[in-house]
Amino acid sequence: MGQVEVVDRGSREIVVFLRGDITSGMAAQLSAALDQVGLLERVDDLHRAVVDTREVTAFGRAGVDFLRRLEARGKAEDYEVALSMTSQPVLRALEDAHWPHATGQVV
Repeated sequence: MGQVEVVDRGSREIVVFLRGDITSGMAAQLSAALDQVGLLERVDDLHRAVVDTREVTAFGRAGVDFLRRLEARGKAEDYEVALSMTSQPVLRALEDAHWPHATGQVV
């Protein structure tokens, strides 16, 4: 089972750390993380949300859907979403999903 942690880094930046196996069984955690980013965005005038996946060991459809939903929210609320420290399982899943964006540094 994986973990999701949302950290407010100040300077209008939030980092979402994903760890372990990101599977469909984590849908509630991923949805809660989206809600938390939304709350912080309203309070801090968010400029950027970064998703760090360096410790992800498996990345299923739920993870890709989370990134798509976060990106859609970012576009609607006018903040950037970026990937940082992308693990190999995440990179493979994003390639399979035809992810059109840069994936940050691969680890």
